Amino acid sequence: MKSETDYTGLLETWKKDLEIPGKPNEWEVKELMRGAGLPVPENVLLKAGEPLPDGPVPGVEAPYAVKLCSAEVLHKTDVGGVVLGVTAEELTGVLSDLRERFPGEHLLLSSMVPVRGPEFILGALSDPVFGPAVMAGAGGILAELYKDVAFRLAPCTPAEAGRMLTELTIAPVLTGFRGSSMDLEGLKTIIARFSLLAGAATAEGAQLDINPLVWTGSQWLVLDGKAVL
Repeated sequence: MKSETDYTGLLETWKKDLEIPGKPNEWEVKELMRGAGLPVPENVLLKAGEPLPDGPVPGVEAPYAVKLCSAEVLHKTDVGGVVLGVTAEELTGVLSDLRERFPGEHLLLSSMVPVRGPEFILGALSDPVFGPAVMAGAGGILAELYKDVAFRLAPCTPAEAGRMLTELTIAPVLTGFRGSSMDLEGLKTIIARFSLLAGAATAEGAQLDINPLVWTGSQWLVLDGKAVL
């Protein structure tokens, strides 16, 4: 696993390459997560001003998830900027509609992935007393309603991440509740890696979120991420 110093260097290089200084979009946030060793699915960035694809897109397969990819919009669902389950036949129409509604903005295209069990959220924040911290809990669009989260100082070890997970109400799904089967050790490792990135990010005054992090039945995947610098 990389050291905290490695993650600081990664963050600094990433910030210098942002299209809009200080305002990363989802594509850029996911590339940061990928560089940190977190499991990010293949995404295709359709840049504003470039022709939209008129047919299959290499690297992704139907059904698709199509999203607005804007540094100015943190909550894409609230503005109708997310369309899921798009078929190959529907893709051109959906892309054209989003381009018309959000002119001048990038779009992000990825394959839909199966989700087995609840979605998770990870967050990086700086506590005014204790310093850098990492959060893990129940995610998805209702994360603020669930408020089923636990915290640890960052960075944390995989073992400490495991203890944090036991504090969650949804913890039983990670250990076989009603036949559920998830890679608990893999999730601990992801939280530990994210906590290293959290330590570097919060030292710069940044906030990071992964929501959702999902189990597909064979692997964990980061489906969305946000960063506020």
